Amino acid sequence: MEAQQDPCYGVSGGKRARPPMEASTLTHASRGGLLGRRSPLLKLQGDERLVGLIRDGNDHAFEVLFERYHSRLLAFCRHMLRSTEDAEDVLQEVFVKAHAAMLGDARRINVRPWLYRIARNRCLNHLRRPVPEGQDSMDVLVGEGGVTTAERVQKREDFRQLVADVGDLPETQRTALLLREIDALSYEEIAETMDTTVPAVKSLLVRARMSLAEATQSRQLTCGEVRLELAEAAEGLRKASGPVRHHVKGCEPCHTYRSELRSNSKALAGLAPLGPLALLHKLIIGKLGGSGAAAGGSASAALSPPVGVTSATTSSRNVADGTKNSVPVTGRLKSSSRS
Repeated sequence: MEAQQDPCYGVSGGKRARPPMEASTLTHASRGGLLGRRSPLLKLQGDERLVGLIRDGNDHAFEVLFERYHSRLLAFCRHMLRSTEDAEDVLQEVFVKAHAAMLGDARRINVRPWLYRIARNRCLNHLRRPVPEGQDSMDVLVGEGGVTTAERVQKREDFRQLVADVGDLPETQRTALLLREIDALSYEEIAETMDTTVPAVKSLLVRARMSLAEATQSRQLTCGEVRLELAEAAEGLRKASGPVRHHVKGCEPCHTYRSELRSNSKALAGLAPLGPLALLHKLIIGKLGGSGAAAGGSASAALSPPVGVTSATTSSRNVADGTKNSVPVTGRLKSSSRS
């Protein structure tokens, strides 16, 4: 007996092929259920079991999975995008894509790193889009915690600065750090999410933490201290430290100062005196630039040592030969040819 066409889901190999959920349905899932009641035992199921139930058509299983990862993925997207509104929009896309992938493929899924990989890719796609003018991307709230107004303002400013520093990290370092600190993923899960190796993940985390520390230290330096270290680096006395490099990156006057140091060094290098070999080479090239016999004679003259030097050299050779008279070398050669 042939399978009948279902007006809602269609037919696929005798089984109903369920369509992926819409974003509006996902929003409803976080508020109060998809299709009436659900068994409380679903919350006790592991991720792999929930995926199996989703593929069997259990929408409540997807609701549980949605609630399990919604908050953590939202925090991850918010830190990646630095906008709560954008993070919520991207997160809807993440779960829609995840639901479609679960229904369209029967392969085993390691759910947590798989979801974070989808979220990361969606965030990167969103960051490539042009940012609308006037949009505030720093809409992250900080809890008051019972502190004074001044302390609350300072904590908020420190938090904003930390968020900005994290946002300035290279994308790979930022992703690894957020997955580790915000979402508490293991090295192995981060490596799977980012499609890299565990040693590479550890290296990214170390560099990210170093960059954040250097960024904090750079704000404690004065421009005078920075310029002194830049001058010492230009002289070759030391290498500019990480905090100094961070300061220069965000300080236009110090950035200009470093550029001027480099330009002056290049200009001074052009004033360096020529060495003997370079001077001789320049002289020969200049002489060869003449014409005809004059050029040849000039080149020969340029290559010939001074008269005094020739005489001294010839005399020393005669002494070595045991002769008394200082006979020019050319004369001796002519005598030999006649005999």
